[in-house]
Amino acid sequence: MKLTTTLLASTALTVSAGTVSAQDMADDMTLVSWGGAYQESQQRAYVEPYLADNPDVSAVWDESSAEAVAKLRAMNEAGNITWDLVDVVASDAIRLCDEGLAMEVDHDEILEPAPDGTPASDDFGDLLVSDCFIPQIVYSTTFGYRTDMVGDNPPQDVCAIFDTDTYPGKRSLEKRPINNMEWALICDGVAKADVYDVLETEEGQDQAFAKLETIKDDVIWWSAGADTPQLLADGEVVMGSTYNGRL
Repeated sequence: MKLTTTLLASTALTVSAGTVSAQDMADDMTLVSWGGAYQESQQRAYVEPYLADNPDVSAVWDESSAEAVAKLRAMNEAGNITWDLVDVVASDAIRLCDEGLAMEVDHDEILEPAPDGTPASDDFGDLLVSDCFIPQIVYSTTFGYRTDMVGDNPPQDVCAIFDTDTYPGKRSLEKRPINNMEWALICDGVAKADVYDVLETEEGQDQAFAKLETIKDDVIWWSAGADTPQLLADGEVVMGSTYNGRL
């Protein structure tokens, strides 16, 4: 399978509002992430060194980041927030902070300055899109396709997802607007530099939905990063999107 990087975004770590401080979650931490190789990298880079320095602490993983907003809302409604540290995309971090479901943090107080002494708030700069948001990585959303289903004319860009004449068959897309709306506009003739200006308008949103409407009968919507690799392996889709750690 060939992969094509199509869009970059950053993910954030947020602390659940039910957790008052790092000390309060010291004995038993529930960490929420995305699974796969990415979560394994977090386990090795973050969790194992921390647990080695704090042998009385235990940590368990929950692979529910894609559904973090809905699940935290439900926990809050029930008065029982059980998560401590949650890895979410920036847009979800903003939403959780606005709804009071994530704890506001003082970045300069809890984060080390840069090697040259620059405070964290200045070092991260515009990436600090929320008071509850700690940027940690840049990732890519990629596309994979089955080489045995595309003939001698493999896809060259993201717009192949909308070309059902050249590439018949099902394709998989994430079950949320992010990425899909941008791709729809780009593949409907909107210049990349103008995408977000267009998306700010109701007309632009209608245009993106209309483009997605053209392939709705050919899409399998996924919610977990492991879905597209499995769908490709099973031959259920000819191509599909997923996170870079999955393909």
